[in-house]
Amino acid sequence: MSEAALDRVRKLLALAESPNVNEAAAAAAVAQRLIAKHRLERLLEAEKAEANDPDPIVDARDEPLMTGKRLRVWKTILASALAQINGCQAYTWVHGKERSIVLIGRGRDREAVQALWDWLVRRIEWLSATHATVKSRQWHKGFRIGAVQTIVERLSAANDDVVDEESQTALVRVDRAISTHEKALEAFVSARMRLKKGRGVRIDMGAYDSGRAAGQTIVLPS
Repeated sequence: MSEAALDRVRKLLALAESPNVNEAAAAAAVAQRLIAKHRLERLLEAEKAEANDPDPIVDARDEPLMTGKRLRVWKTILASALAQINGCQAYTWVHGKERSIVLIGRGRDREAVQALWDWLVRRIEWLSATHATVKSRQWHKGFRIGAVQTIVERLSAANDDVVDEESQTALVRVDRAISTHEKALEAFVSARMRLKKGRGVRIDMGAYDSGRAAGQTIVLPS
């Protein structure tokens, strides 16, 4: 994203921390739509080929989403989903005793993912803590994964709405631009990365369902 657009997104998400529900909901909705619309505009500008895009796809190991000795499952799921919605790919990089969540993608897309990631991680942790302060670690794990699932569905729907709106006036160009980017990302990952699929996880389904319901309270556009 451009620095001006990214700054606006950050300010809108900061407003979404407000205890005023209406103000928070409006700010988060505008921020999400701004990200999707800005990304599509950039894709349309650079639809000819990856080589003509001034913002190349890179493996951003030097700018990870997060680094720690242990990565929570819900965070890796959230990172993967945010990356996919915004034209990137996320993976876990093990280096020494630490692990990092790393994004592959264009700078403008990675910046959008980072802004959403920073805000959503705080909101999900807050939801988990306020819904049950004495539950087990396994319960909070299931709750947070459930919340992530609901949020991802809502983000995907918002993103699709923007694409549909833009497609009404330029259907062929929009489809071609998205396809060109997806192929470029796939080619980059195939040629330069050796990624493996993650393992399945066991969760508390009661906590998962509670998290799914709580995810609806986070002020994102539906």
